[in-house]
Amino acid sequence: MLTGDKLETAENIGYSCKLLTKEMHIIKCSTLADVQREFNDKGVAANEKRLIAQMPRGVLVEAGALKYILEDESLTIKRYFLKIAKTCEAVIC
Repeated sequence: MLTGDKLETAENIGYSCKLLTKEMHIIKCSTLADVQREFNDKGVAANEKRLIAQMPRGVLVEAGALKYILEDESLTIKRYFLKIAKTCEAVIC
């Protein structure tokens, strides 16, 4: 889902629409540091463990962080983001 809201508002909308649940592990990114921390080899490995454990997952990305992902010329962050996002039940940007 794409929304023009701030991260907290988008999260509340996600819960009210039932895209997000309290049981989900939710990755939240609003800065470049968040993006770099979550979308790397370690983040993919952690996501794989959650996937195997059948833990529901979601991603919340604020506009500034999405800009970093989309403007990644090396394509490394984009690949990690897509690898994780494709396995999540909800992705809200």
